[in-house]
Amino acid sequence: SNGYDYADLFSADGEFIRPYAKGREQLAALARGPKLGPNNTVQYIMNHVIEPTPDGAIGKAYLVELNWDIAPAQAAGGTGRGGGTGPANGWDIVGRKAGELTRTGGHFEDVYIKTQAGWRFKKRDFIPSTSGADPAPPPRIPAASAPIDTSAPRALAANFIAPTQQLSLTAGDSLGIGQPVASYGHALDSGYGQGENGEAYAGLYTDDASFAGATGHDQLVRLGQIQPRGPDFVRHYLTNHVIEPMPGGAKGKEYLAVIDNGENGKASALFLGGHYEDTYVKTPYGWRIKTRRLCRPQPGPPPQAQAAATPSAASAGQVGSTLAGTKV
Repeated sequence: SNGYDYADLFSADGEFIRPYAKGREQLAALARGPKLGPNNTVQYIMNHVIEPTPDGAIGKAYLVELNWDIAPAQAAGGTGRGGGTGPANGWDIVGRKAGELTRTGGHFEDVYIKTQAGWRFKKRDFIPSTSGADPAPPPRIPAASAPIDTSAPRALAANFIAPTQQLSLTAGDSLGIGQPVASYGHALDSGYGQGENGEAYAGLYTDDASFAGATGHDQLVRLGQIQPRGPDFVRHYLTNHVIEPMPGGAKGKEYLAVIDNGENGKASALFLGGHYEDTYVKTPYGWRIKTRRLCRPQPGPPPQAQAAATPSAASAGQVGSTLAGTKV
């Protein structure tokens, strides 16, 4: 499409800020480049959160770019990785390097407007990831927490909606559950652009929620504060979110990749991965996370070894039960 499919994602006067382009012709020119093609996949965008405004909406989304290697057979016109001359099964290629992270990592800040052709970008800006200073040691949590303030948005545990046997979710429920999951990185990594992340992170949970050895609002605040953070920092990429109804709320899973985006000439690197397993409850303030568990990635044994494995041989990795040094 010579860049025009990309340009048509914007309104007629839409603009991309860095590098700057405005209007259909400039936006189409911005999209043109050497790495094009129907099978080219480079930009991975996730953690999308949206807020309404009087004349449209605004949003944020994380971006990471991946460069995929082309197998020699593929470069020569063959089938490449996974072809007839490749490994006999998928277990033989687990852990094999097939590409690398680029140094492009950060988040988009968007303005959306509804046009006659549907919703379009009015403005989009890319903010590269930049970490903040090393976090100061968090204050010690007192033995007895203060009484819950029922007027504050964080007072969720005392007010969550009573469990029911309803085993269905409305479209609004699904969107509501998706909001704290999509907001997870924004809250934990940057405090929604404010740098201070403790309250923002704890606000995704009910007041009696538990994760990674932290239980309750104060401990979840502390768990957020001991993580790397900064006003423009991005690190936690969540995608592939699936939700199922359950009595009293819902449960869900999503994939996690924690990516340290390269700064000061350093290469980007994968730090942590796996998937989260969650439960959610509906509160007067919206859906919140009740429990969360991290399962580290563990490929199963090859088929011939699987039959001989004992039930205790496979176990999912979990986050440590202490807060000190906990990665979330």
